[in-house]
Amino acid sequence: MREDPLSPPDLGAEINHLRFTLDHVGAYVFTKDLEGRYTFANEMVCDLFGQHLDDVIGFTDEKFFDLTISDELRKNDLSVLKDGNHIEQVERNIIATTGEERIFWTVKRPICGADGKVTGLCGISTDITERLQLERDLEEQKKQLSQVLENMDAYVYIKDREGRYLYANENLARLYSKPVNEIVGTLEQDLLTPETSERLAAMDKAVFDGGCKVTGEEIVSDVNGKEIFCWSIKIPLFKDGKADRLIGISTDITDIILLKNKYQNLARIDTLTGVLTRGFLIEQAESILLRTQRREARLAVLLIDIDHFKAINDSYGHAFGDTYIISIVNACQKTLRESDIIGRFGGDEFIIVIDEADEDGLTIAAERFLASLRDSILTAPDGKKLKLSVSIGAALSDQSSTFEELMARADHALYQAKKAGRGCWRTAPSANS
Repeated sequence: MREDPLSPPDLGAEINHLRFTLDHVGAYVFTKDLEGRYTFANEMVCDLFGQHLDDVIGFTDEKFFDLTISDELRKNDLSVLKDGNHIEQVERNIIATTGEERIFWTVKRPICGADGKVTGLCGISTDITERLQLERDLEEQKKQLSQVLENMDAYVYIKDREGRYLYANENLARLYSKPVNEIVGTLEQDLLTPETSERLAAMDKAVFDGGCKVTGEEIVSDVNGKEIFCWSIKIPLFKDGKADRLIGISTDITDIILLKNKYQNLARIDTLTGVLTRGFLIEQAESILLRTQRREARLAVLLIDIDHFKAINDSYGHAFGDTYIISIVNACQKTLRESDIIGRFGGDEFIIVIDEADEDGLTIAAERFLASLRDSILTAPDGKKLKLSVSIGAALSDQSSTFEELMARADHALYQAKKAGRGCWRTAPSANS
């Protein structure tokens, strides 16, 4: 039998249906009278207060919130109840029982009687505490990342496939002599000469074509036309599985390149070993030390002495002694980085200068060199197999070090290495120890 569509609705069922809906709407729903007393609260409101509905109805917010700390709630209620305003804004509330701060996006509307007068208010509040905290955390991370990028001793940038800058740090802005906002959105070809732009585009193309990190040396020119040598690392950024942008970090290695070119072009090279001569090494080491100290970094000096070299010369002659020296240098050079320099300090003494070093880096360098020597065997004129052996004294710089002082400390450490039986290395204590 069909239900008569004109029959009166089951009000109890409708009310239960409405209450169920309000309890599961995913927001805090409530009504209040003119005195600010709750006349209705859904389950989420009761759960927030930790109260049963009977303990909520008829009470004002003083029971549930600490209005002495934050009274935004009361001010907003008065604006609705007294002035009939509609409120849509963020509210900061303090739960009285726990002292916990909760942030809500709240909508409040006046409830009016038949005569149009305000009789109460209804409100819907959405808890946005976690979302705001996440936004704050993301903003803080963004600020920290920005500080890192802006204080890096490198040019940092993001470009799209067309070579348009999407991000540039202050270092790059200084290189181009333009504010950052004039670089972002501009094509690289509009900022550089055609020759320079074409060179840089070649590495960019390799990143996008291969979809992988590319590293290499690049040459750019500043606004005065001065060539700047950079070691660049470029990494693709993907969207929908396609590399559509890249992030680049280009470090100025001009000093290192000029240093290498200088000693090569001026032929200040030891004729026997091919390494720097004593005078030129000291000159360059002092320059590197000053640059390192400006960067508040450290530099390591390794003073190397060939063990029992006089006995080798006496036993096999100076020609074989020269071969022995060259073998030592070759074994050493296999372990050096491009930024390290090595020079001949005396007949059988050598110096290695390691830029941007720390205690761990110094240990790695010294151990790697000694391991390379252990793997090298030299055949003497009498057929005897000789192992290459050296003693090493090392020293690390600080902000007040001079190269002369570093050499003195390294020499003292070398003495300790020889005293320990040779074929090993020792490091000098810091200057302040």
